[in-house]
Amino acid sequence: MATDNLPGTDAARHGTGAADLTIMYAAHDAFRRDLVSLARAAGGDLSDPAKQQSVAAGWEVFKRQLHVHHTSEDEFIWPVLRTKFARSDSALSVLDAMEQEHAQIDPLLAAVDDAFARRRADVCFDRLADVVDVLVTSLTDHLDHEEREGLPLIGTGLTGAEWRKVGRRIGLKNGLSEGSQMFAWMLSDAGSDRTKQTIAQLPPPLRVLYRAVWKPRFEKTPRW
Repeated sequence: MATDNLPGTDAARHGTGAADLTIMYAAHDAFRRDLVSLARAAGGDLSDPAKQQSVAAGWEVFKRQLHVHHTSEDEFIWPVLRTKFARSDSALSVLDAMEQEHAQIDPLLAAVDDAFARRRADVCFDRLADVVDVLVTSLTDHLDHEEREGLPLIGTGLTGAEWRKVGRRIGLKNGLSEGSQMFAWMLSDAGSDRTKQTIAQLPPPLRVLYRAVWKPRFEKTPRW
């Protein structure tokens, strides 16, 4: 059974299925936004200490959020879907690919870290742009693949209640501090419609915290 033929795939892909995928798409948009900033930084002048600090701050948040995102999928989302689609070789193949792609990205992050260190030491000047290009290509391909075949499995395999339960488990594991940075990071430079849709996923008291505390605190640090 091909995942493209699973019932409800189009609805899930566009965020209109029973499982509300708003936060997943907001995170993916934020990763793509930061990849653009990373590529621009890698090809620019990093001799100014203030610029180095701002790029480093953006890079650290990006890495942290990618780790949280992928760990949450590997620990809480893909295992649930493996149970739901235990009889679908096609679906299981997609989940295998998701996990394999996650594992392939980790060494690329380490390579960028190493290249940043070399750039600061004025060694192997061109290496940073090269390794960033590989990361940008690999992660962009993964995000596209996940949206094309991975996320539709959530919409077709989980009810809205089951998806919210997964979300609560992720929230409990990561804690309020991690969640506050995630929402502030996701919605940095986001349009008003995306912000409104994403903030609506939070309980009302946390929406107030986002506006009054999380967002202004995040914006105090220059990034990229």
